[in-house]
Amino acid sequence: MTSKENLTKVWDKYYEKSKKNYILKDDNFFKLEIQAISDQISFYIKKNKRPLKILELGSGSGYLASIICTKIFKKSQYHYLGVDFSQQGINKANKRKIKNCSFIQSDFLDFFSRTKENFDIIITQRSIMAIMNNTDEKKLLNLIRDHMKQNSVGIFSEVTIQAFKKLQTLHKKLGLEPIEKVWHSHHLDESFIKKIFSHSEMIDYSSTYWLITRVIYPYFEEPKHNSLIHSFASKLLQSGDYGMVKLFLVKK
Repeated sequence: MTSKENLTKVWDKYYEKSKKNYILKDDNFFKLEIQAISDQISFYIKKNKRPLKILELGSGSGYLASIICTKIFKKSQYHYLGVDFSQQGINKANKRKIKNCSFIQSDFLDFFSRTKENFDIIITQRSIMAIMNNTDEKKLLNLIRDHMKQNSVGIFSEVTIQAFKKLQTLHKKLGLEPIEKVWHSHHLDESFIKKIFSHSEMIDYSSTYWLITRVIYPYFEEPKHNSLIHSFASKLLQSGDYGMVKLFLVKK
């Protein structure tokens, strides 16, 4: 089993070497993901004018926090807290000096065991899937629910078992090589969300993008990251159920 120490070393190495604001190789998907998360936060704060407490689990280098705090919360009262496994990521995030924003290095489960705070918005960006077994993933989701205020929202962008399997099935039918699973990830079972949260909604914000870039494109030629095809696919209407990463909205 992958240890916490090994995972922490992986993320520290990524953030230490990365010259970008984020470590994901697929720039166009990342933009779609940021936009999807930002849209949901904007919608929430329009309906909730009170001072807000925001928690991001897996805050990385603070890139998402910088966008949300400078573009979405600029007229709101808020405090934004980012938590990440990687000290290297936290160091980069702190260098941004984002107003009303703080970052701490911690394992997610350890963080919740120490804090008594509840939050209005809790965000994950492919972070729940960094918990490497079902037992701890469910424990984390329960802790997230328990630390949500009344009338709060959880916004989780995560790869799911079901979505990954669907794309793999398409690859097999077309005679394509299987999609490689990142070894330091444990895909989220969609049923966990439904069982733990009384109200949940799943949004496929990048379905067209994944179908074109991960199925159609590799069918005709060896794909490369951030090609014109990726850029084209990101500008299309996103419809269907082919996205490997889903956005979950949960409420309390």
